[in-house]
Amino acid sequence: MYLSSLVIKNYRSYERLSVKFDDGINILQGENAAGKTNVLEAIGFLSFGKSFRTQKDVDCIKQGEDTAYIKGTIGKKQGELSVESVFMRDGKKSLKVNGEPARRMGELFGNFIAVVFSPEDLKVLKESPSLRRRFIDMEISKLKPTYFFELQEYNKALAQKNALLKSRMSIDEIRKLADVYNEQLATHGEKIIAARKAFLKRLDKQSAKVHEHLSGGEKLSLKYRSSVSADDVKTALYEKLTSALNSEIEQGFCLHGPHREDIAVSIDGDEIKAYSSQGQIRTAMLSLKLATLGIAKADFDELPVLLLDDVFSELDHARQRALLEYADGVQCFITTAVPIKSKIGSIYTVGGGNVKKES
Repeated sequence: MYLSSLVIKNYRSYERLSVKFDDGINILQGENAAGKTNVLEAIGFLSFGKSFRTQKDVDCIKQGEDTAYIKGTIGKKQGELSVESVFMRDGKKSLKVNGEPARRMGELFGNFIAVVFSPEDLKVLKESPSLRRRFIDMEISKLKPTYFFELQEYNKALAQKNALLKSRMSIDEIRKLADVYNEQLATHGEKIIAARKAFLKRLDKQSAKVHEHLSGGEKLSLKYRSSVSADDVKTALYEKLTSALNSEIEQGFCLHGPHREDIAVSIDGDEIKAYSSQGQIRTAMLSLKLATLGIAKADFDELPVLLLDDVFSELDHARQRALLEYADGVQCFITTAVPIKSKIGSIYTVGGGNVKKES
């Protein structure tokens, strides 16, 4: 698939922009703060239904305006489709696919798949497990919208249980209601854990190949750290939640389940967050992102669009070339403030609220 055109209004630094793109490599060059990342962010919004840079839609609305608008035209094997988003300062948002409302976020996923890599992604491997869970949950949701619905139901039950644990009800009342929530958490949690394990197995195999190509031979491996290890995940999770209730009441939150799990990422047997250099972390995270291209291709018979924000500035020429070789055949958007040595793709100059293709 590929994005053939983009229209944005009152989005970040852009009052109005309409631009057409080629289906190969598109290089967005310009000075820092010229608006390059804003274009990538808008493209990603059409895939994720939200920004990859902020949790608040309002942050993306141009200063002094009340409404922002994004529309993308996407070419796919089965034909052309459009995706639109309108969001307002009062929190209202609408998403449309081919003019039809997507009433839930899950209805958007799968129509236009974009894989984005930005400097912020390095935090996924270095910081909180919540970032690693968010990464894998987003990647699975893009490929499997039903997974997103399971997450929503799980998080709803989790929020209700945590509110209960903090309440002033009697212990007996809390136990009775907590059992209902534990049953829901175990039911949805079993499906979430199964989907994560299946995806991690595929991602482990695919990312190892990509990483070997980019790094020149280092071995990347992934391991899922689950809250339960039994064959019957639902029963094991329910029993674990039940036995932990006294501790949960004391601490005021649910102690076990998919919301507490983690992913271990290692290079040559050493866990990455503890031992690896900044360059290794960057290459490893990029490998994970690129690996999802092959997985999406296998599931949809379509290659996603690749968004690379300021990736080349810290890659040497050999790794730049290796990355471009691996991304061959994919529509790719690359932002850069420095010239790219490889003579490839279409060049767009970004600045002054405009994106202009160079001849």
